[in-house]
Amino acid sequence: MTDTDEARGTANTNDDVDVVDPPHWDWYLGPRVWLPGLALLVLAMIGSAAGWWITADETAAADPGAPVLAADGTLRQPVHWHTDFAVFIRGQQFNFAQDDFWSKEGEEKDPYVHIHEPRSTVIHVHREQTTWDEFLNSLGFQLTDNSLTLPDGTKYVRGNGETLKFFVNGTRVDTLMFQDITDLGKVLITFGSESDEDILRTQWPTVTDQACIPSELCKDRIPDEPEPEPCSKSGTSCTG
Repeated sequence: MTDTDEARGTANTNDDVDVVDPPHWDWYLGPRVWLPGLALLVLAMIGSAAGWWITADETAAADPGAPVLAADGTLRQPVHWHTDFAVFIRGQQFNFAQDDFWSKEGEEKDPYVHIHEPRSTVIHVHREQTTWDEFLNSLGFQLTDNSLTLPDGTKYVRGNGETLKFFVNGTRVDTLMFQDITDLGKVLITFGSESDEDILRTQWPTVTDQACIPSELCKDRIPDEPEPEPCSKSGTSCTG
């Protein structure tokens, strides 16, 4: 066999061999495929976080001694504050000394803010950042800057010479509903046609000065007899 024939035979042999491309993987997925999956993953993470948030808040609320979350997510630490207040409607003081408004141990209108016997004009606050709106809502009232609605649905709205006014520690303020209830404060909510001068002369003096008693800051005024619902700073039995 000549060199030419051998070369021709080699060429024919090579022509008969099937050439196999090296393996490759179709690993790339276009956006139409992976975007929906990514969206589902993000939604699942958000749902898990929301579930944790709700569970944590419910757990804190179940324990009266634990901090609770405010609307903005901040912690509301336990406190034991007291403040005096009064509500007047057209010159008449509203009476809170009623079963519909008293809180009793185990039967709280609100675990964090309430009133109870024997002082219907003293609010007990058990969480910081507790607002007047929160307190009044717990008793069935609705308060805005211009109106006051009673639990029976009667609504008093500014107009025809009558206004809704707020006094804090003797000073008139423009708004109250989202103000925090502070320790040892004095607040007057009044609706009617009276001037500021008339209110300060006739209504403001009726706002009691008894918050210091459950706060134990005026011990000479603390009664010797046990109270119906003891709730002092050193008391072991206290609503909320």
